[in-house]
Amino acid sequence: MELMCYRYPELQCEYDIDPELGGMKVPNFILQPIVENSLLHGLKNKGYRGEVRISARKTQDNRMEILVSDTGSGFAEGKKPAIDQMLLTYSKQPAKLEGNSIGILNVQKRIKLLCGRNQSLCFG
Repeated sequence: MELMCYRYPELQCEYDIDPELGGMKVPNFILQPIVENSLLHGLKNKGYRGEVRISARKTQDNRMEILVSDTGSGFAEGKKPAIDQMLLTYSKQPAKLEGNSIGILNVQKRIKLLCGRNQSLCFG
C-alpha cells in the first residue's frame, strides 16, 4: 500500500487495527489479494483516486474480523451474487478458474483449510 500511495498521490490508505490484536496470527497471503482486488477492481477506473481502509477488530466471540473497504466503483452488475456463489461452493470449484476470481477463491480455500470451515471470506 505504501508503494501504491507513493505512486498515486491521490490514493490514501487508512488503518484501524485494534491494539489487542497485536499478538494474533493471520495466515500468509490472506490480506494481499483482497487489498489488490480493492485497488484493481475498485479504484483503478477512478485513476487510483480514493481511499482504501483496512481495519481489524476482535468480535464478541473472541475471533478476529478483518475488513477491507474502498471508495471505488463497487461491483459490476451481477458480479457480487456470482462471487458469493463461488465462495459458498469453494470446494467444488475447479483448480484453474477462468476470469478474475482466482485470488478470491484461493483466499477462501486457505481460510477454510487453516482456520476451520466455520471461518469465511465474505463481501458486503
